[in-house]
Amino acid sequence: MKPWIRLVIAVVVLAVVAGVLFWPHKPAAPAPSAVPLIKVDNAQVQQVTITQPGQPTIQVERSGNSTWKMTQPYAYAADGAAVTSLLDTLGNITSTQKIGPADNLATFGLDHPSTIELTRSSGSPLDFQFGATTPMGQSFYLRIGSGPVEMADGTVRDSVLRNAFALQDKTILYFPEDQVTAIDVTQGGKTLHLDKVKDAWPAAQKDNVQALLDALSGAQMAAMIDPAGKVTPAMHLTPPAVTLKLTWTGGTSAASPAGSGQIEVGGKQDDSNDYARTSVSPAIFSISTYLVDDMTKLLAPPPAPATKS
Repeated sequence: MKPWIRLVIAVVVLAVVAGVLFWPHKPAAPAPSAVPLIKVDNAQVQQVTITQPGQPTIQVERSGNSTWKMTQPYAYAADGAAVTSLLDTLGNITSTQKIGPADNLATFGLDHPSTIELTRSSGSPLDFQFGATTPMGQSFYLRIGSGPVEMADGTVRDSVLRNAFALQDKTILYFPEDQVTAIDVTQGGKTLHLDKVKDAWPAAQKDNVQALLDALSGAQMAAMIDPAGKVTPAMHLTPPAVTLKLTWTGGTSAASPAGSGQIEVGGKQDDSNDYARTSVSPAIFSISTYLVDDMTKLLAPPPAPATKS
């Protein structure tokens, strides 16, 4: 091949490559976002009922604009954020594949489904039916009311079919941290009383007190043991092993009016948790042993002041 022919071929190839790289391309249209199967107006939902085969029915009811209470399987305050999250998830379920009319519900595990029913202030209830996992294992079969069978992402089912503990309020004790004026701790016959004077705790216990109040303000139950408060000998709650009483002025809600609140701690539930109850409710639950350690740390003798050499 003559040299000038090679040169022409090279120039043509370079021109084609440059055109591919630098010629303006029309951007690809964005993929349309998936449309939720049904809209859930959270403000209209007055009651949520969850049923699962072999499990007790769970029911939470609205008790205010943003507050919820659990009525089944036991009466207790509900976690409003957890309920809102559940409703948001239900209102954003999208279909990964439409199956069609349900001629044989058993084929999809929808003959005895787990269900979530939303009772609304207006309109008929919304009924979500959760069936079997698909053969590939990443999705599940879903039906809303008498509609067609759909396939949806499996994580949706796991996030909404919750147990009672997941939906209840797990806060151990509500109190206004910056308005606590006194702390009483008792363990094994030993009692300590601390007063906050002129907006300051005793210098020797200042750090321990602040660490305890910080831990308590965000502390949650590890598990609900008995909502009715039935005490067994193994719990060692009569008398309690440790008692902590907080006294405060003012309050942040009906759950923490001006006054005081008390936590009673019993024996060990396991290596990481202890049995406990509060003055607010008879319910017996478990709390982290680390939190109990923060309580009893106040009873330890304060370190001796450093001596000048």
